[in-house]
Amino acid sequence: MGMTVIDPGFLTTVQDQGRRGCMDRGFSPAGALDGFSFRLANFLVGNPPEEAALEISLRGPSMVFDGAGRIALTGAEIQPLLNGKPLAMNRSAAVTAGDILYTSFALRGLRSYFAVAGGLDIAAVLGSRSTNLKARLGGFMGRKLESQDHIGFPRIPPAKPGVPGREGGSFAPPRKGILKGLGLIRPYTPEAPLILRVVAGRQARLFTPLGLRTFYGSLYTVGNDSDRMGIRLEGPTVAFAGEADIVSDGIALGAVQVPGSGKPIVLLHDRQTTGGYAKIGAVITRDLWLLAQAPGGSAVRFKRIDPRRAENIYIKTEKAIKLLMT
Repeated sequence: MGMTVIDPGFLTTVQDQGRRGCMDRGFSPAGALDGFSFRLANFLVGNPPEEAALEISLRGPSMVFDGAGRIALTGAEIQPLLNGKPLAMNRSAAVTAGDILYTSFALRGLRSYFAVAGGLDIAAVLGSRSTNLKARLGGFMGRKLESQDHIGFPRIPPAKPGVPGREGGSFAPPRKGILKGLGLIRPYTPEAPLILRVVAGRQARLFTPLGLRTFYGSLYTVGNDSDRMGIRLEGPTVAFAGEADIVSDGIALGAVQVPGSGKPIVLLHDRQTTGGYAKIGAVITRDLWLLAQAPGGSAVRFKRIDPRRAENIYIKTEKAIKLLMT
């Protein structure tokens, strides 16, 4: 019981919440870039939040099911059709043997998530089912999905009644006021600059005062050569006080690395484990989820916040998500 890929789409990989504790061995964490949409997909089909799902980039896959199950699609709108009929995003739906799911290009946002009740029959490698494309590790044979790949569904838990979206109804989050201003339900659209809040680090001193003003005061755009490793930004160059190179050190999620070109790069889940360019700060986790939905050409600005404020945002966001998904 499972599904066979007809068309894999542009880039479809198996991801979960990431591979923890392996960076000292040279393995980046990988994992879902939009943590909220990933968890929402699992919630809608009754899975625990860490269950593996498919991450879909830009253009979605098509697949045929060979058994019964329950599925959900979240994140970027990819115009899903089930047996030729429109299928709503952010809700669960039943599938049976012979059903065909078709998805297309993302209309809003960049990445979508596909979850199936009971999870995907994918073996864990180093404690995670996430695909590390650089190392060809984890997920489905360490690579993106291709035509004719088959993924099994190991378990189908019973649907839980009374939960919005799990019985086929449109997902209408309760207590919307708690999520107001968080922007977690709808993927980012490039109609206005996306504000990325940054916690400055010790290496910020390696940039000139003018360089820091340029970084925090300028408009940047997402480059088309961005990927799961990092978001390359186009815009004014950030001036160094000395050389761009430093002694290589560890790279945290969201670190904003500035190479010799002076153009910032926001490093994501498939980042290298160490790097030798100065890092001006780190984008908070909450804003990385929206950045993951920003297509090429999207406008972004940076805003400095202190670590305590960043911690409060994280706590508030997690509380809101837990309240939403109960």
